[in-house]
Amino acid sequence: MDGELSAPDAEVFRQHLGRCPECEAGLRDLLQLELLASRALGSASVAEPPPAKVTPLRPWMQRVSRTVVPVALAAGLAAVGVFRLQTQPEAPADVWLAGADVRTLEARLSHPMADRFLPYEPMRGTSGAANPLPLRPLAELEEQRDFRGIAAAYALRGDWQQAESFLSRAPASADRDNDRAVVALSGQRWEEALDLLGGALRQEPRHAQALWNRGLALRGLGLLKQAEASFRDVASLPGQEAGWKVAAEKRADELRALRDAEAARWRRQVRETWTQLTEKTADASYLVHQQPAVTRAALYEAVRSATSAGAVASLLPLAAALDRLGEGTVLQDYVRAVAAHDFQARAPLAEDYARLVKGESVPGLLERLRVSQETDLYVGALLHTGEAARDAESLKALQRYAHGSRDPWLNLLAERERARSEDASGRAANAEHLLLATLRTCGAYNTLFPCAEIN
Repeated sequence: MDGELSAPDAEVFRQHLGRCPECEAGLRDLLQLELLASRALGSASVAEPPPAKVTPLRPWMQRVSRTVVPVALAAGLAAVGVFRLQTQPEAPADVWLAGADVRTLEARLSHPMADRFLPYEPMRGTSGAANPLPLRPLAELEEQRDFRGIAAAYALRGDWQQAESFLSRAPASADRDNDRAVVALSGQRWEEALDLLGGALRQEPRHAQALWNRGLALRGLGLLKQAEASFRDVASLPGQEAGWKVAAEKRADELRALRDAEAARWRRQVRETWTQLTEKTADASYLVHQQPAVTRAALYEAVRSATSAGAVASLLPLAAALDRLGEGTVLQDYVRAVAAHDFQARAPLAEDYARLVKGESVPGLLERLRVSQETDLYVGALLHTGEAARDAESLKALQRYAHGSRDPWLNLLAERERARSEDASGRAANAEHLLLATLRTCGAYNTLFPCAEIN
């Protein structure tokens, strides 16, 4: 003994050790760490300094050997003896929570031991306290320089700082990029994760974990169609666990259902608000302050479907209230410009446009609007029918009108249609890039615009 315990306390410890399996197991771990530390520190020529955030295991073992181990050695030699050190032992599966019944991490790690399929249940806080890391195999993994394995063990327990630090020591690879993306996903850093996953997939286009995680990142960004496609890609991969295939298909189906439900909800809200505006039953103050995005879209529909100058002019106060939110006059300018049109020519077209808003089919309307002087009605019809994404000339007409209007929302919609055109032409990467840029621009306007409508 080194004097840390008094003689009576040391004797009590010796007697207790022989009766306590938990303390005996702890002693064995300490002895193993001592021997492992001696071997590792004695064979290392030049120690590589760990990053600042890493909890270095070898210095920790040295501290253990200077304090607790001398006492443990003295007691252990009398009570239980010394055990034999094995060479390059295989890490036990409980390092990666092999005994778990569910997985609490939604993302997928690249380490095979950390990527077994289990039913998913969201993590509540961190699981480190309930599932402490066994230090001996962790030290062995560090000696073998299996930094991804260590990072995976920490990630499964929700210790993202340690996971990130050990990943910084792992050699560059698609697997490392994937696991770094998992860390980014844990902090909802969606675009950072997407960039990392792009790097992983450029190296290995059929990387199952990266494709799965890409779906999570795209979902976080609101790109539900692209997220669905990524999960469909996972489901199509051969040679994987059946559970992952089924789970990927289920997520893809859920994303499609969510996208359809959100689109239907948006159309219903706009149509209901448009009806209130046209029937003069709307509470304008409530709409402007509680539903500015829906109200803006409904205002456009109300102006387009109005059949008289007076009906258009009556919408000017609402346009002014919405403009105050955006600190401009674009909506008031639009209302005034339309009110000055010739409604003898415009009214029949506006009536047919109202049928389009209600969801009816109006054959020939697009062509009639294209050759008319009512460009705003033509643009509205292009957005309703999706024709701008299918026809280059229609897209150019939409872009010209949007740029001339000076309305940021119309410009965002024009960019959305351009992205859809790229996607329809098989240029999915270009479409995704455009959508991300458009979403960033939309987000800068806070709640003024319905950014979910971008996709």
